[in-house]
Amino acid sequence: MPIGTVQQRYDEFQRDAVDCVFKDFQKKPNGRFLLVIPTGGGKTFTAVKSINRLFEDGVLDPTKDRVLWTAHRIELIQQARETFDKFTTAYPEVGCYANCVDFKMISEADAHLAETPAVKMVVIDEAHHCAAPTYLPIFARPTLGILGLTATPSRHDGAPLEFERESYSIGFPDLVKKGIVLKPEVRKVNGGDYNISDFTEASLESLNNAERNQRIITELLKRSLDYRKVIIYVGTTSHAKGLQELLLDSPLKTQYESVAYITGGSNSRNQERADFIDQEKKYKRSILVNVSVLAEGYDDPTINTVVMATPCKSKLYYMQAMGRAIRHDPADPLKKAFCVEVADKLPNIRYRIDNRWLFSDVSDTLEPSVIDTTFGSAEQFKERLTEIYQKYSVPMEHRKYPAFDVDQRYTMLLFQRYLAPGKYAHFPTVISNDNRLRVSNMFNFISERMQTFKANGVVAEAAFRMVGADAFEILPTDRERRWVFDAMKTAVPVEAPAQKEPFEKDAKLPWIVFTAFHYRQPEVSPDVLEFMEGMVNKDDILELVKSRSFEPGAYLVRLPLPLCSFIGKIVTPSEFAAIDTLIQKLRLLRQQKAGHDHRADLHNLLAGSIIPIELAHKDSLVAIARTDDIYHLQLQ
Repeated sequence: MPIGTVQQRYDEFQRDAVDCVFKDFQKKPNGRFLLVIPTGGGKTFTAVKSINRLFEDGVLDPTKDRVLWTAHRIELIQQARETFDKFTTAYPEVGCYANCVDFKMISEADAHLAETPAVKMVVIDEAHHCAAPTYLPIFARPTLGILGLTATPSRHDGAPLEFERESYSIGFPDLVKKGIVLKPEVRKVNGGDYNISDFTEASLESLNNAERNQRIITELLKRSLDYRKVIIYVGTTSHAKGLQELLLDSPLKTQYESVAYITGGSNSRNQERADFIDQEKKYKRSILVNVSVLAEGYDDPTINTVVMATPCKSKLYYMQAMGRAIRHDPADPLKKAFCVEVADKLPNIRYRIDNRWLFSDVSDTLEPSVIDTTFGSAEQFKERLTEIYQKYSVPMEHRKYPAFDVDQRYTMLLFQRYLAPGKYAHFPTVISNDNRLRVSNMFNFISERMQTFKANGVVAEAAFRMVGADAFEILPTDRERRWVFDAMKTAVPVEAPAQKEPFEKDAKLPWIVFTAFHYRQPEVSPDVLEFMEGMVNKDDILELVKSRSFEPGAYLVRLPLPLCSFIGKIVTPSEFAAIDTLIQKLRLLRQQKAGHDHRADLHNLLAGSIIPIELAHKDSLVAIARTDDIYHLQLQ
């Protein structure tokens, strides 16, 4: 179990995210950057922290600059306002710049920008909607900085977003490992066989039948102790109202405080939408049936169960819906999350939960194999790359080793190539912060269309011309583009036995592999922790040791302070050699002049020596020389 409170765990990863956002806008105030955090990861709070940091540290001037926060739903705007209030409550000692932020619906954004020239930055919530025409006036203003918030760096159709790069992104499994969100238990209810390929209202209404609805009710009755607060997603208003009536006619009515429905235009209590939602949040046990309302911007940590009773084309919508249940509940540290699938035609949710929800990296339509590997240094990073290259038979001429940068997040796509019967190789594309958007745009565009490309006989060059210039920059040769295209085409999932390519039958490895490299700060040994006891700057030194911010062979020295305690300092091997030589001379002087006045000798020795640390510490060296205690520890 991760250590610390949920808030402390949020703070830890959000600190890294805020640093990345700050650095990008510090370098380029009018840049267009993305903050990619899966649902439940607190991207709104992270963005609020980022805006405050930009004002606090001078990238934005609170005396004259303003920020526009915009979104396509009123709930998202209200959530942003409330999050600034929560920030003020959670961090009363830190300045909050909410008075420098304007909150406007996207339909109002263009007029507001025209009337308010002081706006220097725009925050776009749920930025995967940015392809809509209403967002174009924002991107048309070249002097504006733009921070997009999203759980996915591409649109539903795989087309790219108009951003330069991701400032920061984190995957769903990383949030689970850090204790930020809960991993849901998936349970299935057999729905039936329905013709829903066109996703029209008539097709979706066919799911509103007595047999299928009764299966949902039976599941809820059977596990009502588990399913404490439930949201059910259906496809039509008629289904929402009809299912709510059936739930009220069942024994479930006596087991829950409320059984209600909400759609885009009405709800079962005929309340104002905001009042209805506020009341729902107060219930401890309830069932709420909804149609496309409670996916974005609805935050109630007491919800622990999501029932997906409608198919959906958008995996992002599914992810957002499931996100309602996976948040930690501060009042219930033992909370468990459940996702109940009414299995008709849904995205392969089991694959996606088991394989890290790739939305923050690349499309998972082709269901690539996923591997995660960790490293703690530049040397280990190179070793991990080499291990993967060897395992997947990557030819030497295609093995790339990027210069390691701790601020970069590295991933890699591997595409399998057929060479001869029983013989395969893989072609790699290494991904970093600098090229992630371009690579994901290319991969996602083709992934979302590959089923159609394959059915219509589209060839590699034609597909990559549709992607655009970025694809030819990432894959500069026609053979590289062909390798990637062929692997993606062969990886298309099939629902029934189909004619396979002649070389598929003896393939041993997956056609597409996605690898994530996770930097893990090395654990600090008990010896180092013990040596740090009594240091007044222990936290700072600990951070340097964890991040390995020192030269190989460096030493940690413990310098006594005049009255008590120590101050720690990390020095290079050559600096330590000079310090230790001087201390040995001081100790020799102590032995030679024992019982005699040696102030002049001490003065002459110190005056004639080069002290490779601040002169303020020279008395500390004298204090060390008075004893034979160990004052140094070499760092590994």
